[in-house]
Amino acid sequence: MSLAHAPASTAAPTFARWEPIAAALCLAQFSEPLFAAIAQSQGLTEPPGYARIFFLPVYAFLAWVAWRDRAQAFAAVRATPLIIGLLGLATLSTLWSIDSGATLRRSVWLALTIVFGLYLAWRHDWKSLLNVLGGGFIILIAGSFVLGIFAPSVGRMSFEHPGAWSGLWTHKNTLGGIMALGVAICSAAAIVTPERRKLWISCAIAAFALVLLSTSKTALIASMLGVGMIGFCMIMRRGPVHMIAALASAAVVIVAGAGIVLLAPDLIVAALGRDLTLTGRTDIWEASARFVEAKPWLGYGYYAFWLPENGPAYWVREAVAWPVASAHSSWLELALGVGRIGVIVFAVQLLATLTRGVGIMLQPNAGLWAPAFLVTFALYTLSESHALQANNIFWLIYVCVAARLALDARRQRT
Repeated sequence: MSLAHAPASTAAPTFARWEPIAAALCLAQFSEPLFAAIAQSQGLTEPPGYARIFFLPVYAFLAWVAWRDRAQAFAAVRATPLIIGLLGLATLSTLWSIDSGATLRRSVWLALTIVFGLYLAWRHDWKSLLNVLGGGFIILIAGSFVLGIFAPSVGRMSFEHPGAWSGLWTHKNTLGGIMALGVAICSAAAIVTPERRKLWISCAIAAFALVLLSTSKTALIASMLGVGMIGFCMIMRRGPVHMIAALASAAVVIVAGAGIVLLAPDLIVAALGRDLTLTGRTDIWEASARFVEAKPWLGYGYYAFWLPENGPAYWVREAVAWPVASAHSSWLELALGVGRIGVIVFAVQLLATLTRGVGIMLQPNAGLWAPAFLVTFALYTLSESHALQANNIFWLIYVCVAARLALDARRQRT
C-alpha cells in the first residue's frame, strides 16, 4: 500500500468517522465566505485581523493531520516541487516587496492553503476526494440559499447589479464561479458514488440554480463546459469507436470556436453580455503591462502590487478610472507579484499537470472530473487571478488535483 492511501485506522476510530466532515467544513472556510462582506462593511481592502479567528479551528485541524500523516505529507511535498517552489518564491519576495508586511502575511496564508490542498491529495483517493469536495459545496450551497432568501440585503447585490445573487460573497461573479465548479464536482460525485446519487444530483441542480441566480454568463458557460467535459470523458471510455467520434467532435468544436474568436469576437462577447474590452479587463492589462517591464523578473512582491495607495497601482487605477484591486489575469498577477520567474515556473507546472490530466481521462473516477476541472481552471487563469492565491478555493483544488496526479504518477513508476 502506498503512502498516499494510508488506511483510516491510522487515526482514532471516532475521529476517522468525522474527519471527512471536518475536511469539508475546512474546505468551505477556505473560500472565505462572508469575509469580503466584513471587509467591505468597514471600508477595508481585506478582512480585518479578528476575522482570522474563524480560521483557527482550520489551522488546528491542519496541524494535527499534518503531524499525524507526516510521512505522507513529506511524500506529497516531494511530488510537487514546482508548487513548493512557487511558495518559496512568494515567501522570498518579502525581501524586495513594496509592502513586505502584506507579502509575508499572505505568504503564510498561501502556505496553509497549499498544505490543505496537499492533505486532501495524500489522504484521499479520487472517489473519497470527490465526496469531501462535494461536502464542502453542500455547505456553500446551503449558506448561499439561506442568505439569498432570508437575508437578501447580504445575499443579493444592491448597487452594481441589483437583484443578482451573491450568496456568501459580495459579488455575483464570485458566487457564479464557485457554483459552476460545484456543478461539475457534484455531477461527477453522482456518477462515481451511485449509493448517494440522488443527493449529488440534487446538489448539482441547486448549484446550477445559484449560477442562474447570479446572472453570471461566464459562470453559466463554465458550468456547461465542466459538465460537457465529464460527458466527453464518459464517451471516451466506451470504446475505440466512441473515442474517435468524441475526438472528432471535439476537434470540430475547437476549430469552430477558434474561427469565431478570430473572425467574429464581438459575437462571443455579446453572448457573454460584455464588450471587446471584456468588461474593462483589457484596459487593466494594458495599464498594468508597463509596470511588468519595470520589474520584469522578480516583480513587486507577492500580493503587494495593489496595496500601497500611492504605489504603482495608483497609476493603473487612474488609467482605468475605477478602484481595481487585481489584474483579472493569473498570468499578469504572477508577473506583477513574483515576476517572469514565477510565470515560467507556473507555466511548466500547469503544463505538467494538464499532461497528466489527459493521461487519466479513461480512468473510472478521476477521469470524470479532474480533466474537466483542469481545463476550466486553465481557461479561468486568462481572465481571473486564481493562481497562487491564498484562501482561494480554485487554487486549493488545483493544488489538490496536481498533487494527487503527481502521487499517482510516482506510485506507477514504483
